[in-house]
Amino acid sequence: MSAFSAWFFARVQAADFYRALHREAVALLPAPSPGARWLDVGCGPGLVARLAAERGYRVLGTDLDPAMVAQARRQARRAGSAATFDAADLLADPPGGGVGPRFEVVSAASLLVVLDDRAAGLRRLLARVAEGGTLLLVEPDASMTLQSAAALRARLGPALGRGAWVLSLWARTRRPERAIRAEDLQVPGWTLRRDPLLDGRVNAWRLTRDVPA
Repeated sequence: MSAFSAWFFARVQAADFYRALHREAVALLPAPSPGARWLDVGCGPGLVARLAAERGYRVLGTDLDPAMVAQARRQARRAGSAATFDAADLLADPPGGGVGPRFEVVSAASLLVVLDDRAAGLRRLLARVAEGGTLLLVEPDASMTLQSAAALRARLGPALGRGAWVLSLWARTRRPERAIRAEDLQVPGWTLRRDPLLDGRVNAWRLTRDVPA
């Protein structure tokens, strides 16, 4: 992906409503214990990683695309964020086997929906979650269509803030039949919770690893 694309996605993440809904999703996680770590996979320009760092987590954001990582580092410097970023494919098998370090929180925003094998992607994400930790997924709902986005813009108007055009763009790039549903996320040994955001157009899904009695 080009540096221009990374810059454009940074503009998308700067939309007021977009920042607000991801801030709300991050706020669903408890305040971190000392040293608690957060891994954001497919971080793009780094919005979720920066929001998690604001909460006090030690945050690593990763993305396959070096241009996205470079943009995320620029945004973090401008914001004075402590989040760090690395170009890496955390959904690939690590060298030498194993799964790598685990984190108290693992997050992925608008990632599962674009994977060809979302079940394998989910397994890889869950493998990075520490015992008692949480996987946070932020994904558009099946109701995120051009028509529903237009209706929401008409109803909320200025309340969406700057960059409201991003909502229509987001809806245009989504295919409702590929939306993540609860049945896609049912995993033995994990508790699933759903929190609707943006009037139900987006879902924050939390999978928490059950702690043995």
